[in-house]
Amino acid sequence: MKKNLALLFALLLAGQSLIACSDASDTPVTTDTAAVTESQTEVVTEEPREYANLPEKDFGGAEAKIFIAYNIEGGTVNFGVSKNEFGAHEENGDVVNDSRYQRNTTVEEQFNVKIVDYDYNMENNLMTHVHDTARTQVDKLIMAGDNDYAFMLLPGYTVCTLAQKGSLQDLYSMPNLDLTKSWWDQKANGDLTIMDRLFFTTGDISTADNDATCTVLFNKVVAENYDLPDIYQLVLDGKWTLEKFYSLCSDVSRDLNGDGKYDETDQYGAMVWDDIAMAVVNSTGDKCATTDSDGNVILTLNNERTVNALSKYIEFGRDVSQCFQYQRAVDTSDTVAINMFSGDQVLFFMQLMQIVPKLRDMEADFGIIPFPKYDEAQDSYYNTVGSWHSVFFCMPMGSADPEMSTIIAEALACEGKYNVTDAYYDVNLKTKAARDEQSSAMLDIIFETRVYDLGWYYQFGGYNEEVMNLVRLNHAAKEFTSMYEKKVKSAQKAVDKVNTAFAEYEG
Repeated sequence: MKKNLALLFALLLAGQSLIACSDASDTPVTTDTAAVTESQTEVVTEEPREYANLPEKDFGGAEAKIFIAYNIEGGTVNFGVSKNEFGAHEENGDVVNDSRYQRNTTVEEQFNVKIVDYDYNMENNLMTHVHDTARTQVDKLIMAGDNDYAFMLLPGYTVCTLAQKGSLQDLYSMPNLDLTKSWWDQKANGDLTIMDRLFFTTGDISTADNDATCTVLFNKVVAENYDLPDIYQLVLDGKWTLEKFYSLCSDVSRDLNGDGKYDETDQYGAMVWDDIAMAVVNSTGDKCATTDSDGNVILTLNNERTVNALSKYIEFGRDVSQCFQYQRAVDTSDTVAINMFSGDQVLFFMQLMQIVPKLRDMEADFGIIPFPKYDEAQDSYYNTVGSWHSVFFCMPMGSADPEMSTIIAEALACEGKYNVTDAYYDVNLKTKAARDEQSSAMLDIIFETRVYDLGWYYQFGGYNEEVMNLVRLNHAAKEFTSMYEKKVKSAQKAVDKVNTAFAEYEG
């Protein structure tokens, strides 16, 4: 998804341009602005279409079966977001559905195959957390030698467990997969590689990574009512920091009915969802866990920046006069949250990108921006891909036809870049849901600065839940250092097990 922003910013921001990198590059997106002259805008051209380097094959009408499992919050598909991206069996007028259908038929015709989707959630009526059941099902298929799926799309916790057990194939060693291509997310490849092995990743084969990306929405009516500074310009100038975020929140929080208590009838600087605590850690540029120069996983959560950022966020999140934790104060449904944001009761709404389409009927204008930086000196904005909502491409052991499986996967990813991703990104978000062209440009920044944190996905020491518990109102107040020390031995033990498993992996 390589977007050239120069022309867009020239038109929108009085000759200023944000220099952004492609998500196929590891170079951070900077926040410098520069003048764009008329002559510069004239040379902006579209990126030429690239094709996958695949052999000509005729698979004789064979089925390419795809196994899809995903987590849904709230108990129903209508409340959550279905992540079966291969179930488009006909065109229905929806741009994203139709682009998926066209992608599928293009690949089917090219290689004479029939793409068959198996939606594990729908087939088993599972509308919640499927990690354990999906993992068990995949293990059964492998043990029985009955894995006839070309590839799978599975939740983050599931693929981590399977990778550690040696149940997944190293994607770097698979034929026909060129993971250096732009239709594979290079940030995911880099963040998720351990000891030069990659067992799961994402890219244009899926839009679930977009849905699961954390973001910040702001209500323009509230911002204008309180004469707040231009929030977009704060982002572009590199001044959109955690300190500025807290400052703006304090400017607008109000006990609207004067009853001396804060609930869903009042006005807040921010409304947050539990998982935002993990996003705050990653917004600093640090991670719960990463890899060292030898490819070994190491814990990196306990450092000065994350401790400072979390400490301030814990204080803010527990201040019921400024921050509304809708999952703790009301229920886990996002209905109340959507109503409050739509009703101009909240300045900032911190959630996943998947919330944006649910706001299409909102009358007030809203903007979309990245997570704030730790400070102005930070080199980039960073936006985490939520662990619970993530879905990753993987290839479990025992595939009946690795050649066909990898050819079809590579072809679908390539075709997805030039078909599905454009529809999802440019039409579904930029046109239907995003309310202004500035937000559209912000999406480029958000998606180009994604973070995939091994610590959250592998759940080392349970730090993912423990970090959230520090903020949750229905948990006893604690501070970071004591929590970290209590869990560090179990976390390190879990890290050691992963390193040992990867070192002993034989493929």
